[in-house]
Amino acid sequence: MKLSKVKKLSAEKRLLYWISERESIRVKKEAGKKKPWTNDSILQTYKFCNVRRMDDRVSQWLLKNWFEKFYGHKNMLTACTIAREINNTDSLEEIGFPEVWNPKQVKRILEVRFERGLKVFSGAYMITGTLGGTKIEQVVDKVVTPIHKKKPKIDLSSMEASCQALLPFAGFSNFIAGQVIADMRWAVEGSWLDAPTWAPMGPGSKRGMNRLLGRPKDSPLKHNEFQSELLNVIDLVESKLPEISERVEAIDVQNCLCEFDKYSRTLFGEGRPRSKYQGIPE
Repeated sequence: MKLSKVKKLSAEKRLLYWISERESIRVKKEAGKKKPWTNDSILQTYKFCNVRRMDDRVSQWLLKNWFEKFYGHKNMLTACTIAREINNTDSLEEIGFPEVWNPKQVKRILEVRFERGLKVFSGAYMITGTLGGTKIEQVVDKVVTPIHKKKPKIDLSSMEASCQALLPFAGFSNFIAGQVIADMRWAVEGSWLDAPTWAPMGPGSKRGMNRLLGRPKDSPLKHNEFQSELLNVIDLVESKLPEISERVEAIDVQNCLCEFDKYSRTLFGEGRPRSKYQGIPE
């Protein structure tokens, strides 16, 4: 669809358009079809997450190399925490799955990568930078090691309760805790009864929800308010895009709101995404 037409859509229809078009890109790409996978110039040019979180490249790598191979491992929470704090598959491959947690060795591996000028972290999930030391030291010593030592109790029936168990630890916001638990949901046996209905609110999904409901994008929004409104968005996706909704959970809809904010920001000339996407034929 031409951007001039997309701009004229209501916020609700624009969200549904983004979900449908982004999923169509994934399907065409995975089927081996030639570019362009869309005629939307924004989606051709800039990188957006998939509709379903577990379809993203890092999530697929983790699923194949860590979650399936070490399913149910006693150190899985440690693994999921270091995975999302780093979120770079080359770094994670060098570290290896933490069957035994060795913080000195992990730091050295990451420091050598940094000294060689290689990428250590992705910019997807950011820590506050206020914990003291280099970012590598903060992640390994101040975030991951305390989680490994104290091992908070994870409620395998509830993503929300499990997320709450992580919040007392340094470096964990509601959002990053939710991302770690979203990985645990695929890595250890559990019923995870609230996976279809609960997700953490992040800065991007907050803005996306505000845009969707016609509020200024930076309007204050409490998590309980976001959660109530999220259920309505889930119902919307289920009713309008039933084939797509069969594959997604609440965490995915939350993610779509974040990407919807990014797309809308670009569409209306408020800014541009940092990462480019090679969606245009050469």
